[in-house]
Amino acid sequence: MKKLEVLLTLQKSKRDIFSLNDLKKLLRIENNNTAYVQANRLTSDGILGRITKGIYCLKDTRPGDFETANFLYKPSYISLESALAYYGILIQTPLTITSVTPKRAKKIHAGNREFTYSHLDQKYYSGYIREQGFIIATPEKALIDTIFFAGYGRTVIHPEEWVLTSIDKKRLKKLSEKIESRIFRNYFKSLNIC
Repeated sequence: MKKLEVLLTLQKSKRDIFSLNDLKKLLRIENNNTAYVQANRLTSDGILGRITKGIYCLKDTRPGDFETANFLYKPSYISLESALAYYGILIQTPLTITSVTPKRAKKIHAGNREFTYSHLDQKYYSGYIREQGFIIATPEKALIDTIFFAGYGRTVIHPEEWVLTSIDKKRLKKLSEKIESRIFRNYFKSLNIC
């Protein structure tokens, strides 16, 4: 395939991020080594940009950090500090992109960004929506996730800095009742936010 054909094929896929396997399928390459060589050539030719090992994007359409976070470790959704900042609940924007996953906790460095994935039990892995090409917790669920991890000492929170005007307190209370943890419930109650 010529460079222009490759570019058009990748653009037609309507994807912003590609794994090596995605490139193999889209470009009809059978061999892993050939796919790797092709990806390197496309990167050298300025068609692809390398996000991290084996993950690429079209050079002229850099994906956002949240979309990248969802792609790097699946399944996951944006939550905790990143989601709270996105919704204006936290005033400061965190340097690390924070997500939760039912899989093992993980930290990934890609480019100049750090992506952290905190383990959340599968039974609590809910309360997220698709928004502008990425998956993110609802404002109330992001707050519940944050309080859950703080209750177990896995993160530090400063509730006095939260701007809760966009929070639906009834929905927050309803979500909190789904968490079957005495530690969480006691900690949630002590915050007195509902």
